[in-house]
Amino acid sequence: MKHKHGINLSYNKACRSKDRDLHSVFGDPWESFKTLPVYFHMLEKSNPGTKTKIETDRKNRFKYGFMALGACIYGFNTVIRPVIVVDATHLKSKTRGVLLVAVCKDGNEMIYPLAFGFVNSECSKSWTWFLKQLHDVILHPELVMIVSDRHTGISNGMREIFPNGAHMVCAYHLAKNLKQHCRKRGDVIYHYYHAAYAYSVEEFDRLMAELKSIHPKVYDELSRGWDTKVFTCP
Repeated sequence: MKHKHGINLSYNKACRSKDRDLHSVFGDPWESFKTLPVYFHMLEKSNPGTKTKIETDRKNRFKYGFMALGACIYGFNTVIRPVIVVDATHLKSKTRGVLLVAVCKDGNEMIYPLAFGFVNSECSKSWTWFLKQLHDVILHPELVMIVSDRHTGISNGMREIFPNGAHMVCAYHLAKNLKQHCRKRGDVIYHYYHAAYAYSVEEFDRLMAELKSIHPKVYDELSRGWDTKVFTCP
């Protein structure tokens, strides 16, 4: 602003100006929660098969929200492999909150969106609620495999909502934990990566046997899911 218009503008004043402009265009972000029921209603009416859900607290304030488009539900239940990846990301808007997502891969190995959740925080209660809504839109939930990181909320929700479903740990997130605890053991990380991406059972077993021979403790922890709370790699 100073170089272009010759105006000395502080950061705080520029931030307030931006907020006022956004408010004039989009309205109050807090007030927008009041329109969510109407939006969800029209979404279901315009897209047959769409499932939405809103959860409020005792004061009737927004707590959780869920949305799965009818076309995405139909596609998953008919042609998509029953492998679902769930994860969360923190929203950086003024209202904050957490976005929960459930996605798959289609026949072209492209990301296939299945469901979205909007919650106040990432915890066992919010994950359990989201997984319950996800469970209700899946035709055969007992055949589904859920892939995630090692967030405790997801594990607790899986035990309650998908007791018969398979729950696997994402190889990428597991590798990050391994690197964090075994930074000085390149041989351990090498064997893990090659075993994780092995194309046959024989190759996987061979690489895991080699890992067991060089570091039995890492092998034992990987075999039971890698509990980072109790294990450190020397």
